[in-house]
Amino acid sequence: MNRGRYIAIVAVAALVIAGAAGVYLAQLSATVSGNLMTSVDEISRHDVESIEGALDDAYGRLDSVIKRMDVYEVRDVHEAQEQLNLEAASSNLFNALYLIDDTGVLYSSSYLVMEAGEHTYDELIVDGRDRFVTLYDDAMGRLETTKESLLFGVHLDDLRIGDHTFVGLLGRSDLSAISKQLVIESFDDQGVSSVVDAEGYYIVSASPATDLAGRDNFYTMLEEGSIEGGVTLEDVRRNIAEGESFVINCTTGAGERLVMSFAPVEGTSWSFIMAVPTEVFNQRFAPFIALTAGMLTAMLVVVGIMFAVILRSVRQSMRARAEVAARTEFLSNMSHEIRTPLNGIIGLNHLMERHIDDTEAMRGYVGKLGKAAQYLLSLVNDILDVSKLQAGKVELVHEPFDAAALIENVCEMQREPMEARGIRFEVSCDLPRPHLVGDEVRISQVLMNILSNAVKFTPEGGTVTLTAAEMVPGPGRTATLTVSVEDTGCGMTPEFQRHIFDVFTQERNHNSESQKGTGLGMSISYLLTRQMGGELAVVSELGSGSRFTVSLPLPVDGAFAEGEASALAADAAAAGSAPAADAAASPAPDGRPAASSGDGPVEILVAEDNELNADIIASILTEEGFSVTVAADGEQAVAAFEASPPGHYAAIFMDAQMPVMDGYAAARAIRDLPRDDAATVRIFACTASTFAEDRARALDAGMDDFLPKPLNVGLMLQKLAGIREGGRP
Repeated sequence: MNRGRYIAIVAVAALVIAGAAGVYLAQLSATVSGNLMTSVDEISRHDVESIEGALDDAYGRLDSVIKRMDVYEVRDVHEAQEQLNLEAASSNLFNALYLIDDTGVLYSSSYLVMEAGEHTYDELIVDGRDRFVTLYDDAMGRLETTKESLLFGVHLDDLRIGDHTFVGLLGRSDLSAISKQLVIESFDDQGVSSVVDAEGYYIVSASPATDLAGRDNFYTMLEEGSIEGGVTLEDVRRNIAEGESFVINCTTGAGERLVMSFAPVEGTSWSFIMAVPTEVFNQRFAPFIALTAGMLTAMLVVVGIMFAVILRSVRQSMRARAEVAARTEFLSNMSHEIRTPLNGIIGLNHLMERHIDDTEAMRGYVGKLGKAAQYLLSLVNDILDVSKLQAGKVELVHEPFDAAALIENVCEMQREPMEARGIRFEVSCDLPRPHLVGDEVRISQVLMNILSNAVKFTPEGGTVTLTAAEMVPGPGRTATLTVSVEDTGCGMTPEFQRHIFDVFTQERNHNSESQKGTGLGMSISYLLTRQMGGELAVVSELGSGSRFTVSLPLPVDGAFAEGEASALAADAAAAGSAPAADAAASPAPDGRPAASSGDGPVEILVAEDNELNADIIASILTEEGFSVTVAADGEQAVAAFEASPPGHYAAIFMDAQMPVMDGYAAARAIRDLPRDDAATVRIFACTASTFAEDRARALDAGMDDFLPKPLNVGLMLQKLAGIREGGRP
């Protein structure tokens, strides 16, 4: 082939490629223009989620008001109004709160009482909605405001206070208090968002009214301009009233062409509107098309390189190809899992740079950043666990623990996500000898992985069942602890069941509620169970749920076994003893051991720097008959103990992490005091750090026992059950 002919072929090929690229770019431009309205609609739907989140927050605050009224045991209407007054005064959202009883009478936090004939707010309660929000209109009954306000409401299930049954709680909030949460910025601040009700009045706009007389109407703006595509003003009214999502092109009275996207706000009669100038999209898509052309060229180059690599890989041996495939799959999974939280962190970093002066927005971004970082940390920890387990370098501890308390704690940590999704949770435990010896933290990790996995793949309204049983051949021998977790979730295919315990394995099934996760949980659980000498098995059917069963051989705690034998002997020896002695040793009528001596209640010192946590612990202990003293840090705890008479405190609950002096230093300081009870007072470490090294550190500091956070109330009371006058648990 001569040179001229070669050049001609190359030139023709170049022309064909250029023509194909031109056709492609033209088609791309047409496709982008055709998808313009769809893009705006998708962005609007995303923004609506933020608005719905702000509304859910308001509803949640109303729910919290009702819960606190129950906690403070409000007894009559006047006390209810006093509590509402305190709630409104301390709220940064609600200016006033109102209770409505089943006769239609309204009671406000400002002690206003409106009879049923003086208002129509009770109609909001009886229309069947559990939650609602509406723009305040004094035509429904004049409340103590003239400002633009929103009324949030929740339906109550016949709340009984005194002689009244209340069916609804309302909260009034000035628009200025919530408008910042409802205004969404987009398209570099060129997109203007607003929220209107079914009548077209603005809930939130660029220039909201400050009083009831200053309301603007969205439909007036449309009447002054024109709508394209044959859409009429009545079409817009009807779609908004019916809660439809739609997009229109329109021109304002000033001649500006806009793309307007409408999306309903769930649970309301409102519509979110995003208005973006058409020119914004032209500016955005022009560089995109240019970038696409460059990417097309780069992709051709990459495809060529990949083709060359593939050809080279084909020539390798079957073993080498298998190793490459396995390595590629591992790196792909690793890349995907690590990039997921990193993508969130990078995106949040971008938003934080844009909203550096917005304290409220920054608070939300920081919270989300923390969750992403925690997810990334958990992934790293899982990878390290798998690596250690595969290398046989995980050291198991063998310490006494209470299997019943362990299972209860695991169940308690999963109750909230199950309740939030309406999942029924059934627990059955038959543990005749719960005091065993083993690695409590690792056993908890296995059960938590299995139970959280069941929750993840069980749909709303489903059922998760945990069954725990124990087989003990005889006294002083090894027991077999068997825990089974069964769900009514999506189940698994037989093929996947054969690989479920492989690393980075998770079946992609459209029936599952969530596909998030590293795919390492089951691998870690399987390896840990095997290292502890147990077995982990799964039985599943696609579409019918799964059942995971873990069986662990664990020695029975000899101390408790001897204690049981001694107790049986003592019972036999005490048969026929004087009734007076039995009465003196009998428990309280409700079945709990007495918590007070003959001279007064048993004294407990609680060292806790978190005021809310301290209040909760003190309330629980007080209700159980104990007398509680609270210290805000370790130094105060030492001072309180030193100032007390010898033997005054029977036990100390010591938080580990506190300002001024931490719990470890405080425990050492108490043990070093020159008084007899300093060496004998019972000190419980209360901390969220629950690893073996944390327990060892607490014991080294002179503490006697360990109560992990969040506190298991049943376990806490069980550990205090042995306290008697002058006694130790």
